[in-house]
Amino acid sequence: MMSDTVAPFEMPTWDPCPFCEIVAGRGEMRHVIHSTDKTLALLNPRQFEIGQLLVIPRRHAPTILDLTDDEAGEIMKTVRRAAEALVKTFNPDGITVYQNNGVASLQEVPHFHVHVVPRRKSSNWGSGPPHIAALQPKDGSLKQKVTVSWERAEEIASIIRPNFKTI
Repeated sequence: MMSDTVAPFEMPTWDPCPFCEIVAGRGEMRHVIHSTDKTLALLNPRQFEIGQLLVIPRRHAPTILDLTDDEAGEIMKTVRRAAEALVKTFNPDGITVYQNNGVASLQEVPHFHVHVVPRRKSSNWGSGPPHIAALQPKDGSLKQKVTVSWERAEEIASIIRPNFKTI
């Protein structure tokens, strides 16, 4: 369990860190959309809006306060490229970019990550960030509703990948 944060926040607990597992090649790599020496962009298994991506640093950093300036800059470059790829792929009405730090902010995985979500005016999720922890009924039905199969996730990933600009 990695709890090496400088942030004074209560953090979610996962052991091992699922994003570190992906970075190490032990996780679900087939949903990685784009990779740089410092970042990964991957398909979120929970698709509130089809195409929802996550951008993570390769190094384990629990919160924004744990990132180096270089990592923060590289993450934002990847976030911008993710947004460009989503616009080219889905022609959405907008893009929501959000990030949470600590349990109180609804962070679910103790590894910094940015959500990049293509949005439609006709969305069922309203105009704010579509976040499972905030919207989940006690019966768990929402999580089940938005979690896509591995096959569907790969289908979505395969249509986004060609639109991701590499520099």
